Formats: sequence, C-alpha cells, structure tokens
Amino acid sequence: MFVLPAPAEPSAFWSDVAATANFVLQQSGSTGGAFLQSVLATIQNVLETKPPAYRLVYRHDPQALSFILLAVGETRSEIDADWKWLSENIMPVVKELDEAAERANFVVTKIRFLVSAEEGQDAIPADRKMRAATTTFRQTFNVGRTESLVTYYSCALQGSFMIHQGWLYLSENYFCFYSYIFGSEKKIMLQLRDIKELSRTKSMGGARDDSIEVEERNGAKYVFSNLFHRDETFEMLQQLTANTMKRVLINSEYATSSQQTGTHEQRSTDDTVASKVSSANNRGGSLAEQIAQQRRDEDFQSEFGLPRDEELLSEIETAVFTAPGTATAFRGRLYLSTSFVCYMSHTQRGCRVTLPLAAIRRIERANAVDPQGLRCYELTITVWHQMNIVFRVPLSSNACNRWCDALRGQLRAMVDEQQRARSQNIPLARYTLKAFCRTCPSEKLLELGVSKFAETESVNCLGNTFGYPGDAHKHKEAAKVKHWFMYLRDSGRNLTVVRRAEFNRLIRVGLPNVLRGEVWEVSSGAMYMRFRNRGVYERYVNEYLDQPGPCADEIEKDLNRSLPEYPGYQSHEGIDALRRVLNAYALRNADLGYCQAMNIVASTMLIFMSEEQVFWTLAVMCDRMVPGYYTPSMYGASLDQAVFVRLVEDTMPMLAQSLRGHDIQLSLACLPWFLTLFVNSMPLVYALRVLDCFFLEGPKVLFQIGLAILKINGGTLMEASDDGTFLFALKEYYATLGESAYPDSKNARARQVTKFHELLYVAYSDFSAITHQRIEELRRSHQLRIVHSVEDFSKRTFLRNVIDASGFTREQLSLLYDRYYSVLFYSRSNRSHAAAILSKSDDEKILLDVYAFARFMYEISSWMRVQIAEAKERQQSHRNVELADIKNAAAAASKGGAAKLDDIAKEAAASLENPGWFITSLFRYTSRIEPPKSRVNLQSSESEPATPTSAALSADQPSPEAASLTETKPDAAEETKPVKDSDIRSMRVSFQQCVIALGRIVNTDMLTRMDMFFDMYSDTNSGSISRQEMFQLSEAILYIGHGEDVETGSRDQRTSSGDMTNEEKLLQSVSDFLRRAVTFGTDTQGEQFALARNLFRVAVLEDEMLEKFFADIVPGSFRFTDGVELANPKRAISTHLPATALAPRGSVSTMSARLLAGGRSVAEEMSARVAQTIALGSQFVDQRVLNPVVRDAAQTSSSETSAAAGQGRVDGDIELADMNKQHGEMAEPDDEIAEHMVQLSLRNDAGNEHDSELGSEQMEKRDEWANAPREPQINAPHDPYENLLDEVDQLLDEITDNDTAAHGKKPAVDIDELDNMLSPTDKTLADKPLKDLDYQVDSDDDDIARLLQ
Repeated sequence: MFVLPAPAEPSAFWSDVAATANFVLQQSGSTGGAFLQSVLATIQNVLETKPPAYRLVYRHDPQALSFILLAVGETRSEIDADWKWLSENIMPVVKELDEAAERANFVVTKIRFLVSAEEGQDAIPADRKMRAATTTFRQTFNVGRTESLVTYYSCALQGSFMIHQGWLYLSENYFCFYSYIFGSEKKIMLQLRDIKELSRTKSMGGARDDSIEVEERNGAKYVFSNLFHRDETFEMLQQLTANTMKRVLINSEYATSSQQTGTHEQRSTDDTVASKVSSANNRGGSLAEQIAQQRRDEDFQSEFGLPRDEELLSEIETAVFTAPGTATAFRGRLYLSTSFVCYMSHTQRGCRVTLPLAAIRRIERANAVDPQGLRCYELTITVWHQMNIVFRVPLSSNACNRWCDALRGQLRAMVDEQQRARSQNIPLARYTLKAFCRTCPSEKLLELGVSKFAETESVNCLGNTFGYPGDAHKHKEAAKVKHWFMYLRDSGRNLTVVRRAEFNRLIRVGLPNVLRGEVWEVSSGAMYMRFRNRGVYERYVNEYLDQPGPCADEIEKDLNRSLPEYPGYQSHEGIDALRRVLNAYALRNADLGYCQAMNIVASTMLIFMSEEQVFWTLAVMCDRMVPGYYTPSMYGASLDQAVFVRLVEDTMPMLAQSLRGHDIQLSLACLPWFLTLFVNSMPLVYALRVLDCFFLEGPKVLFQIGLAILKINGGTLMEASDDGTFLFALKEYYATLGESAYPDSKNARARQVTKFHELLYVAYSDFSAITHQRIEELRRSHQLRIVHSVEDFSKRTFLRNVIDASGFTREQLSLLYDRYYSVLFYSRSNRSHAAAILSKSDDEKILLDVYAFARFMYEISSWMRVQIAEAKERQQSHRNVELADIKNAAAAASKGGAAKLDDIAKEAAASLENPGWFITSLFRYTSRIEPPKSRVNLQSSESEPATPTSAALSADQPSPEAASLTETKPDAAEETKPVKDSDIRSMRVSFQQCVIALGRIVNTDMLTRMDMFFDMYSDTNSGSISRQEMFQLSEAILYIGHGEDVETGSRDQRTSSGDMTNEEKLLQSVSDFLRRAVTFGTDTQGEQFALARNLFRVAVLEDEMLEKFFADIVPGSFRFTDGVELANPKRAISTHLPATALAPRGSVSTMSARLLAGGRSVAEEMSARVAQTIALGSQFVDQRVLNPVVRDAAQTSSSETSAAAGQGRVDGDIELADMNKQHGEMAEPDDEIAEHMVQLSLRNDAGNEHDSELGSEQMEKRDEWANAPREPQINAPHDPYENLLDEVDQLLDEITDNDTAAHGKKPAVDIDELDNMLSPTDKTLADKPLKDLDYQVDSDDDDIARLLQ
C-alpha cells in the first residue's frame, strides 16, 4: 500500500530486491533466514513498532544515502502490485525528466495525491511516527482503512512463562497487541465491545504500579505492564470503551422491537437530540486529542449542568473571585465555553458561577494590584441585572490573553448574528432576556418585596390552583422566602445567580414552595436549556395535538395513576397538563419515548413548575442526571443498583452478609427509590426535600439517602428472613418520618428533631465520602458487565420472539443474530453517521439497508467475500491519479458531507449501478417477504427442526410472497410494481426476513431454491421471466459459482469429463440453459419471449451441472467467515437426481415433442424424476401440458421399455427428422442473446491458462467470444489537499539546491516544461500549473536536510 511520502533512512535491516535508477524495492532482514529473522525482528520490535516486510523507496541519485518512502507491504504480491503500477504509470514519465528536482517533485506530487484520495480527507495523521504506526496496525491486524488508530504504547504482556515486550494499539473499535521476541510471536486482537472489565493493577509482586488488567467476555484475562503512561492509557481505554458501550446499547435497546417489513420512511428529530450522540469533537488535532477533549467537555458539562453541545474553549488555572455582597475571596478556575463563562473554586465550600454570554452587558480588563500587593489583571463583568463580577488573574499568566481573545471572538460572533437577524427581521428569542426573566418568580420577588410577593401568583403551576403539599406554617414558608429574598438581592438571580455555600445551605433546609421550581431549574441546569430553546415545547405540543405519537396510548394508561392523592390530578386540568408534558417529551426523545415512573416524577414537578419548565427539567434529568433509567432496557437503573450493592458491601458488610444469607434481593426495595426518586416511597413532603438535594448535588444524594435508610434500620433489617419482612420494615419507617427521633430527650430542641432530620444528618455526615467522582468511578467499573448483561438479555428475548426459525437451530440463529447486529454496530461506528442514526425511526434502527445487507452477506457467503477481494485487486491495479479528477471528486464529497466508505460499501455503491446484481435481487426478494402470522416451533440442536411453513412450497405453485404480490387487491397495481434501482436505497429488511430468506436457500429442497431464484428475477405481475431477466439470472448463477470455486480452491481443478474445470463446466451449462430457455420461452411465431415457471424448471433439470448447482453449490456457498456451514445438516433434503444428456434436437413447440426428441429413455427418466419429486411433496412439471402419447409412454412397463431402449433412440431420431421437415431446423438465438452469452463466457474465462488443452471446436467457439470485459469504474477518491508533509518539501528543496550546486546553473527543464510533460488532466488541476501548488503541512522532522547531505 502506498503511504504519504516521508524521509527514509538506509539501514542494514533492508536489502534490495529490485531497483531502477530512481526506485528501489527492498526487503526487511526479518524476512531472511530463521536465525537472522529472529534476531532482527526482535531488535526492530523493541526499538519501534512492527516494521513492514517490504518497502518501496525513491532515491533521487543512485549514490544518495537518503530515500523517500513511497509504499510498504506485508507480502511480496502486495508490494509487487505497487511496483507494477509505478512501472506503468510513474517510471515512464520520470525517465523523460532530466533533473533530480523535477523527478522528485513529480513523484512526490503523484503519490501525495494518490494517498490522500485513498485515505480520505481527514484520515492521515500529521505526525510521522503516528502514520507509520497506523500503517503497521492496519497491515498486522488486517483492518480496513476506515478503522482509525487512536494511539499506541510500548508495553509488555505478562505470560505464564515469559514476558512479551511489544506494542499496544488502541483504535476506535479494537484493542490490539503485537510482540515478536526471538521467534515467539504474540498477536492479540480484541473488540472493545467484548471487554468485560478494566482495572489498574500492580506488577512485580505489587512493587510497581504500572499495569492494566483486561478481561474478555469469555473469561480470558490479560495483564499489560511496563506502561510508562499507565493512567493516560487507562483513561483513554475507558473513554473508548464507554463510547463503544453507548453504541452497543443503541443496538440492545431496539433488539426486542417488532420487526417491520418493506420500505420505511425516515423521520427527523430536533437538533438537540442529535447533539446527544457521544462522538469526538472534530476540532482538529489527532484522534487521541479529540477523544481526550471529548472527555474534558463531558466533565465540564456535567460539572456545571450545561447543554451537551457546549465545548470548552479556554480556561485559566488560577483566578481569584470576590463574591458580590461579601468580602470573601475564592481561588479557583475560570472557564470559557461556546456560550458560557463559568467559575468554580478549588474548595467544596466555595462558590460557583455560570453566566450565559447573552446575559453579559459589559466586560473590562485592567491592570490592578491584589490585596497582597502583586500586580494582576482585573476582569470586570457587568451582567444583565447590573451586578459586577470581578476576577483577578496573575499578570504573568499567558492563559489570560488566550482566554480574553477567545471571549472576544465569541462575543463578536454573537453580536454579528444579532445584527444579521435584525437586518432580515428574524427574531432571536435566545437573546431576549427581558421576556424570559418575567417567567422567573425571583424577578417578582425582588420587584415587589416579600409582603406583596406573597399575595401574587408567581408562577403558572398546579400549586397556585390546588395548593401546595404540607402545612405552610409548620414548614415556615414565610421565613424561608425572606432568607431567599436577601440572598437573591445580593448574589444575583435566575440566569446570573452566584452559588455560594449559603445557596446550598438554604436548599438543604428546605425550599419555599413558591421558589422551588425556579431553584430546581437553576440547580439542574434546565433553565439554560429552556433559555436557549424557547418555543420548542409549544412546537412539540402542537405536533402531538395534530398527530399523537407512538407512546400516547401507554401514557394514557398511567395518567390516573400519577399522585392520585393530590387534588390537581383529580381534575382535567392536572391530567391534561401531565398528558401534554409526557407526550411532548416522548416526541422530543423518540429513542426513550416513555417509561413508567416518568409520570410520577413529572406529576410531582408540575405542582411547582410550569409545563415548559417541567419539560426541560425532565429532559435534563433523563439525559444527564440519571441517564438510562427510563430506557427500554433500564440500563442506567441496573448500573446504579450494582453500584449501590457495592457501596452497601463496603460500608455495611454485616448487613450485606445477612441479606445474602437470607437470599433477600436488595434491588427489590431499592429500585423504586431510584426510579421515582423516593416520591413513591416517602410521604410527599419529605420526598420533596430529597428532590431539592437531588437537583442540587446530583444522583449521589440517592445513594447517600439509601445508605442512611439501611444504616438507621440496620438492626431491624438484619432480623428480616425474607423479602416481605424486609419491605414491611422499611414501610413502617417511612410512615414515622415526621415523628420525633428522640421523643424521650429532656432537651426540647432535641425533641423537635424528626426522623427525617436524622436521615439527612446521617446521609451527609456518615456517607460524606460518597462523592460524584466516587459514583462515576464505580459506574465505569461496573458499566461493561451491565452492558453485556443487557445485550445478552436482549438477544435471548429477541430469539425467543422469532416467529419462523426456517429450519435453523437455536445455535445457528444465535450465530446469525451475532452477525446481523455486528453489521448494525459497525455500520454506526463511523462518527459522521452517529447523528444520522438518531434521525431514523425506531424500526429502522434494527433494519438493514442495502449497504448493510451487503456487509451481512460478506459475513455469511463465499461469493461476496470473493467479490470484495477481487474488487480490492482491481482498485490496486486501476488507480486514478488524474489530479483534476481527484480534486473534483474530493470537492463533491466535501460539499455533500460524504463519509469515507470501506471496501464493502464502495463495492456495493458501484454494483448498485448493475440492476441484475445478485445482492440487489436477493435484497428486494427479502424485503417482500411477509413474516408468518403464526409461530413455527423452534427446535433445539438435539432434535430435527420441523419444516417451516414458509419453506414447504409446492413445486408448481409460486412462493408465498409471489402469490401475495399477484393476488388481486384494491391497490395491487401499486403494490406489485417492481422497485426501481433508485428506490432500493430506501428499502429495509429485518432479521426475521433475513432468516426466512436464508432458510429457503440452505434448509429446503432443490426445487424450492429454483423457485426462489425464479421469483427473484421474474416480473411479479406476469409470473414469468423476460429475456433480460433470464440474462440476469444466468449472471447470478455464474457469480455464485465463481465465488464458491475461488474460495474453496476448486477453480482450476479439472473434471473427468472433457478435461474442464468446474467453472468452465458451469459456463457451458449456463450457455446451454440459455439456448433451451430461448427455445422453451419463445412463442410459435418467434416474436414474444416469456419463460414460465414450469418450463424454467425443465430447462434447469435437463443439465446435470445446473442440478448440482441448485442442490449443492448454492446452499454450500453460505458459510461464515470462520468456515462454519450455515445449513442445518439435520434439515437438508437431498434431491440430487442423475441427469441424462439429451441428444441434439430441432425446433419443437410442445412438451411432448421435446420429450420425444430426446428418445423414449429420456421420457422414462423424466417420469422417474416426477415420481421422486412427488414423493418429496412437490412437483416440478405441470403434467397437464403433456399429451396422451407421452402419458402412455410414461406408463409403459419397465421390461417393455428395456427391450425397446435401443430401438427407441432410432424412433426418436426418425421423429426428430419428421419434425424438422415440418418446423424447419432449430432456430439459433438472436443477436442479443448471442452477445450476452459471449459476455457471460468471458466473465468467467478471464485468467484461465488452459486454452491449449481444449479441443479445436471449443477453441473456435471461444475465439468467437473474444471481447474482453470492461473493468468497473473505481469510486471517486477524497480530498487530497489535507495532511501533506512539509518535511518532504524540505527534502525536495535540498535536492534542488544540490542540483544547482552540481551544475552551476538552474535546472535545464523548468516547471513549465514539466507541466507540458504531464497529462492534460493533471495540468488543468485547479486552473493552476504544477509550480503553483502549495502544500501546507506541519513539519515534525528537521533532520531531513542532514540526512540528504
């Protein structure tokens, strides 16, 4: 494979294999003798990543000691193909150039554009070592160009008897290791989705903390030590596996959905949903840097409760902040993102600031002196509410300048957007703060004062109409409102509030009901989502009112179960509000939709918040605070249950042991705590206090409260002997939360402490070590196991729900399921497709399009694998290096946002232009299959499966899908219309449809397969095959036969009859089949052609090779990549009947005459075939077309037939002569058929070298078909103008300087003359001559000039 040109040093490790004046093909010393290979390979493996076995370099001078690396290869055949291409396309031009500089410029330019076109626009790493490691990774582990290497590390694999020193490669989907030590080669390739557990360990008996242990799903464990950057490696591996598990969950969430059929229309969702896809931010830099930035962005968003599309732009490590209204100074970090300025102090009891850029009125920077007398920058920000926020930054900090420049750029972009909107009269709601602030009760509180505020309705919520829970006097509502008034007056409000330690304390003691909704919004970050997405909720409500979503019925069932004790939900007003909120959220987040327990939380929030506030708070809660809680698999809740059990075992081991001893399931009581946030467990007034803390501090509060409940009731719970006693003890405790915790105390204040106060105290004091970081760490440690368990459960559920097994055993269905969902998984692995996946409907996410279907066929069929291998060879030998073509194709791809395709997708896209491609025909056929209405018994591997109803077809009846398509219906004309080629990209197939289609191929009899091929290519309206469809079917036969022969290695094996290969014999059979089909299908006038089903069977069964093809070759060609046969051996039905070659015959018009033309022996043989077929339950020929003469001949006794066998042949010849006199000689196929047979022949004859062994007649026939097939057009390459090397440019400049010094003058041939030597297409690139091309690439090696000297 060609690589981006880079300097290459001469080495004793390399020896020349072939050379010209300027090009050298070299072989690595590690490919020499056994001893030398072992020593050199070990040295190379230790010093650098695994080197290639061969390389191809350019030398500007035969005596030069510096090279330019052009290509590398692992095999001689691979590097020879590159050498051949150079000799045909590059070397002839190089010979015409006189000067070394011109030759080098020409070669480097060509190879640069070639590699950039093949690799893609952004796929080439800028670092030279990273490029070499990427090439090594792809060649060593045989992965495609679409698999991007993230990073690599030097490490050692701990073995049983020795340590394997080598290199660890981390890509987007794989975890790989390679080592070669003195003949011992170790290669490990794991899919990230198969990793079960990751952990940091110690090596050398615990002396060195430098190891990582990796455990697979199958239980295999690997320990990698000698990692100099162990923590960096572990964090990178954690982030990659986390991204992988998110994609695994996408597959698992919809594995149990209903399988639909036919063409599906796509639907779109809002941009906020698409932005949730976890992918590396494409902001330049290496892939490792992008993934590291992704993790920093996620941590930043989680810390400040910001939307998912916020990107961290700049930060200042040390900044001093003085809070308004106080003299206290806090030291912390200052952040800037795309839409927010954020600050957080280093201490937990400090303060936090989150300011939207739209709320900033003015910002100033001035030189100042801090209280210690040190000079500093003073940043003063004036916000919307006329409050000044001041930050002091050390004067020596360069980060301050970068931070200010980034802020200036963001503010300028925001102002420009507002000016453009004003000029176009487009309202920008997200920048109008005045209207938004009116929806916040804090504005009215500060405007009216405490006394007047109590008399007004501050927010449109159910509490204003139906009252708030609890006794306002008992809970001191007035005093709480007064304290909040003073805090908001001094520290800002709503969007500009400064959250100091007092802010947290006021929330923990209990929020006033009138401010509870706004404080929940501010604490959770939902206010920022509502501020940026005004009008979105109304749009979803209108959409729901126009057309209810798929979750409307399920939501309707739970509306009356939502807080039925609250008066608001005993009226239409509360029920209608809850209905609108839940349906709107189900439309916004179609992936999640609706889950039980969401109604409990939403109904609680509606008491204190407006519908729009509840909508966005519910979105933040489900997406960020408790992700995965309300998905179909409830992955998040299961993960947190595992974390909670681990915390119970760590903090209360005796209680955990007691529960295990009595087999009490802790999740039985704890799962409702997490799903309903304690609303259904505690009395509502106390559950609201838990929600106050939850929105402030996140999900860690749920763990702290849960652990405190178990600890307080530990003695009672340890006495519980079963689940019922355990739950009853907790229920009694909840009922007494309002009672005094110390009723017998002599201290009056102690008697006022309730059990709920005690619960909060124990939660925050005894379990203060349960931090957000601790929870996230435990989540990561359990995440892989939980995801795998969810995936396994989804698989079992899905396979149980398969209606028609089509003859496959459970083990075979399991293998098919793995391949099917692996195709779905890796189809989504490309980061550019992640947002597009979310725009599809729920059904489409588990359906295959034609490209994914081609990948699925690659996994289970030999002929598809052969096609891809041959396509790669063609692409390698037919590269397009016309610079203008490359530029145009790259520009089109960049404009359309096209993603880089792998080899299978490229071949599928190119083959779709051929309407008769077997994959497209099979795909259409599969999409038309109607899943059965009733279940077919699914047998285990120990017993023979029952014959599926979908496969038990009558031989003279059309298949079920063909019959249903030809059935008379009101819209039959529309339904039976053949799908156009342009429409096939919108079609989808389900797993059930794939199983049925494959079952009809591999688990049925020969005649059913023949009918399936007939249905794939026949017009469903006419029930017959046209001439063009017959040609396409013939191509499919040769296509499958060729692929099977190539993969099994039987392509060149000679047969005993005629000394022909299997492929040649199949070609001859297909040619004879075409002649017979033309004869059978042409009417008596010879004008119209239509081959019926029964005549198609006769045309096939008259040839032994075609009979073998449908009986053995077709089902045998379906096997997995590891060689496992797809067919069920206990289900196979043998219908292989011996075929008798028919004598030449003339033109006939009836079935009777055709049979008599072959003689009575043939008639007897055909009757025997009919009898055997009928015995199998099918019939391959319609006997009503036989005349009485044939029926009488078929009923003749065997003895009479044997006695007249010889005479019968003579009679047949006489009958043939008589028929020839009446009808004339047999008509030859017309010109179109003859030309098509020529193409079929040449498609399979290419590459055979046994012409001399054929007979003269066969040679003459082949000479008549001597037109070579055209190669398919290679896909257009990508943009070549990215990631080019300045270091090679330096090398070229050095070559030019040497030439000038050697000749004492400028080169004899200038660049203009070089332009004239190039092809016309090259010269027109970008309307510039070659001398004007400029390659802007960062240089990472300054030693090139020294090497050349």
